[in-house]
Amino acid sequence: MQYEVKETLDEFSRLMSDINKAIPEEYSVFIKEKEAILKSGKLPEKTKWLLLLIASVTQKCPICISRAVQHCLQAGWSKEEMLEACMVAVLVGGSSVMTFVTLMNKAIEEFGEE
Repeated sequence: MQYEVKETLDEFSRLMSDINKAIPEEYSVFIKEKEAILKSGKLPEKTKWLLLLIASVTQKCPICISRAVQHCLQAGWSKEEMLEACMVAVLVGGSSVMTFVTLMNKAIEEFGEE
């Protein structure tokens, strides 16, 4: 399956930079909101990234999956924990979500090599 994880993220970052240049105030609000939601609160940041990974797989967003995988690995989640958690996404989203679990697994393999 064609899915170039790092190249896709690089392209996404470039495109987001273009949006930031076009509408910096709105972009800044978006980033601040994201940071506020993901910081540790009642739930630790580590857990929030795993939840974001599950949601990303359920919503079938390859960009979100890759970003969440990066953060989950940095937070110390294992491949097996991430795969098990994402099976909940399959339970909720149906068998078509399994395709995105394979993309998540590919991202784990690529980022795990760093």
